[in-house]
Amino acid sequence: QRFFRRTVVPTYGINFSFVDTTDFEALEAAFQENTKLVWLETTTNPTLKVSDIKAIAEIAHKHNALLVVDNTFMSPYFQQPLSLGADITMSSVTKYINGHSDVVMGVVTVNDDELNDKLRFIQNGLGAVPSPFDSYLALRGLKTLHVRMAKHEENALALAKFFESHEMVEKVLYPGLPSHPQHDIAA
Repeated sequence: QRFFRRTVVPTYGINFSFVDTTDFEALEAAFQENTKLVWLETTTNPTLKVSDIKAIAEIAHKHNALLVVDNTFMSPYFQQPLSLGADITMSSVTKYINGHSDVVMGVVTVNDDELNDKLRFIQNGLGAVPSPFDSYLALRGLKTLHVRMAKHEENALALAKFFESHEMVEKVLYPGLPSHPQHDIAA
């Protein structure tokens, strides 16, 4: 919210409504006549809330709005928002996809040719194109994404189970645990 409130609103005059997207009634109520886009981060960082992308896509599309999913925390390995109805997905290549901390890059994916053409035109006009070497480094990391993410999941679940059963830990928020409020959506 900080970025949108401090930068986008005063600079561009774009209005935002911040909504808990696990509450569909609140999401429906937030739509206005001029709503064009729903921006969703799921799983959220750092609170690990999980939102139902398919249900939110249906709500957004009912109001003629695009659904954009920030998929950085999950990566394309664990979650493919376009297959759940999202219109645009973005991920940080810098984090999981690259995996070596030597590239600063992001990726945007769409499932609509017209939207793709519009975004490519903007990208080309701004010059926001990675260098061949950065692309090589990202591709190198992508080749091991499946191995790294499988190990991340295995280790995270082991730690979550350990801490959940530890007497000095009050609560563990990990979507892979049945005790997580949105476990069924995450599973």
